[in-house]
Amino acid sequence: MKSKFNAFFSSIVLLAFLFVSCDKKDDETPDNNNQSSTENLNFSDSYGVLAAVKSISYQTAGGFTIPVEVNTAVAVFVPSPGASTFSSAGNVTINGSSLKKYQNNSYIYDNLLSPLSFNEVKWDVSGEGDVPTISKTVNRGFPAFSSYASIPETFSLASGLSVPLGSSISNADSVVVVVAGSKDAKVKIVRAGVANATFSAAELSNLGTGATGMISITPYNFTIETISGRKYYFVNESNYTKMNVNITQ
Repeated sequence: MKSKFNAFFSSIVLLAFLFVSCDKKDDETPDNNNQSSTENLNFSDSYGVLAAVKSISYQTAGGFTIPVEVNTAVAVFVPSPGASTFSSAGNVTINGSSLKKYQNNSYIYDNLLSPLSFNEVKWDVSGEGDVPTISKTVNRGFPAFSSYASIPETFSLASGLSVPLGSSISNADSVVVVVAGSKDAKVKIVRAGVANATFSAAELSNLGTGATGMISITPYNFTIETISGRKYYFVNESNYTKMNVNITQ
């Protein structure tokens, strides 16, 4: 159940920030230890984003901790760059498996009883209305995070939180870090290569305490393609989530 939750959580996080970024420049030179990325998040200049999502959780059995992978995918299309509504695109598939179309015209692969294989990432969109027919094989591979053990199992709100990244992230353009508690969640996006994602005590003050916290690390990369004169982003992302983090005051 945790693996399924992680996969859908990744999709929701991705949908949340795909089209909320803008071309503002005032965030480009913050503290080098926690550098926010705006230039890598300008997905709002496109007509759509298609993302393959690999969710990795760690489970312990018989004294051994092993990674468990659940794959999903999400796609959204807009009538014009920056639009706040999604367009229907007909049938959307990844590696021959169909994504489910939701009422708001977002597409998510939610048939986790038939797991996706990401030996390749091939997107096909039948097209509908202003959305063209799309056929694209993405060759960039998936990002990785090699320091899952370094994600803290407990932290204090009063002390803030620094999540180590740095060289543990590979094949990524940026990293989404989510910290969630019983009452709130905070999201921070940093460029790949930044040493830490740092959350101040003030940022975390409304998170809530308890042993049901969560810290999620999601490195991603993207490929840009212009199809029928329209710009689309193809994203590969990997999500690593530690559940049951103990958050104290």
